[in-house]
Amino acid sequence: MKKLLSIVLLMGLSSLSYAGGEHSMSDGNHNHASSAKASAGVHFYGRLYVGYDKTSGTVQRLDDGGNKSRLGLKIRSGNIIGNLEYKFDIGDGDAGNNCGANNSNECGTFDMHVGNLGFMTPLGYIGAGTFEAPYKTMGQFDTNMDTAIALNSHGGFSQGQGGIAGNFESAVAYHAMMGPIELGFMYAASDNTATDNSNTDRGDYSLGITFKDMIMSGLTFGYATYNDNEVSGGDSESNDKFFASYKAMPNMGVFVSLEDLDVANTFITSSNINGEIKTFGIHYTMGTADIQLVTAEGESDGAANQDYNTRSISAKINLSKHSDITIGYTKQDFDQDGTDISTSGLGLTHKF
Repeated sequence: MKKLLSIVLLMGLSSLSYAGGEHSMSDGNHNHASSAKASAGVHFYGRLYVGYDKTSGTVQRLDDGGNKSRLGLKIRSGNIIGNLEYKFDIGDGDAGNNCGANNSNECGTFDMHVGNLGFMTPLGYIGAGTFEAPYKTMGQFDTNMDTAIALNSHGGFSQGQGGIAGNFESAVAYHAMMGPIELGFMYAASDNTATDNSNTDRGDYSLGITFKDMIMSGLTFGYATYNDNEVSGGDSESNDKFFASYKAMPNMGVFVSLEDLDVANTFITSSNINGEIKTFGIHYTMGTADIQLVTAEGESDGAANQDYNTRSISAKINLSKHSDITIGYTKQDFDQDGTDISTSGLGLTHKF
């Protein structure tokens, strides 16, 4: 019944979308997808992804392990702006990979990614709902985000709710572009105080600021933070990130991300260990291929066996303006007796 209701809902929403208009979608790494025609102020867009991947020599699957596929609506009427976006897996038909008796919420066909409504004012956007936090969207350089070879799944970036992949729920949000400066702020207005560290609770906040082409052409840099109240009765913790990118040549850019992580489960999943992640990478365009090379180092504040190095190489081969094939390999290599994680993958993407 849950799957049926989800399908009916999305069919109803998509039926609004074929009468006129244009839209582009931006994901965490600022890739854009064109939209179908929509009725006045209503724009339908999406992205389909299916991939094959093999992790640590034992797990093999043909599906969308990171739920990169998207189906969404963007609404603009006067100064009112809304966004409703669902993620799903066209490989196995589910929204998540943990279907089972204890994970019934992961077994739906669609899982909401973002949903929000607000006003565009002369001073910027003010809205409420579920968003991608500034900690995720600012300084997000991984072109493989939401795939099996994604850096955040292998220690190249932070993990979990307070990390690169986290959404910000029950939030009041502000976003503004002021010349070369981009500013974003979100504050959780949930009716729940800090009762766990897996969801957004009242008092949590995320703040980010980015400067682009301000000091020199081609240079972007900034800072973002994610503050979490943690468990009830405990002290709040925060993740902090400094990031920069520079277009060194017309076909090559370099980037750096420095994260100081204190929020639980963001340095290493299912762990209260804190740490730092230093990530350096190159984006290089060669013909129709966009190549990404990354090296990262994770230094734990706890056990020495949780220190690691991450290496990643991937290529996105553009088939057309809206379609591409991605192939890559990412490995997280722990220094001592930790469990190494390596993933190779191949995926096909189409945006519309």
